[in-house]
Amino acid sequence: MEEGQIILTVFETDKAKKIRPALVLRKAPKYNDYLVCGISSKLYEEVDDFDMLINEGHPDFKNSGLKHDGLIRLFFLGMIREEEILGSIGSVSKATLHTLQGRLADYIHQK
Repeated sequence: MEEGQIILTVFETDKAKKIRPALVLRKAPKYNDYLVCGISSKLYEEVDDFDMLINEGHPDFKNSGLKHDGLIRLFFLGMIREEEILGSIGSVSKATLHTLQGRLADYIHQK
């Protein structure tokens, strides 16, 4: 699995376990664990200038494998093991990945 891929995995919410798409942000060194962020269809939850909407107007939509508009939610983070990845459906460009990684890093470094 590579950074920038959109995968399917099981996320547990307060209501149930669901198979959801997620973006692989980073692979953990040494182990087969991945830092991922969930992709939601609840577009109204967007945090401006932080999350990223992938829709038909976005250059990565076609390669994303998403069937509908999706919101890459940087606050919806998780660490998953390689065996929790059910498969890959697509990917985002390196530019999109770097933008999202940069937004997350900037947020963490804010004082």
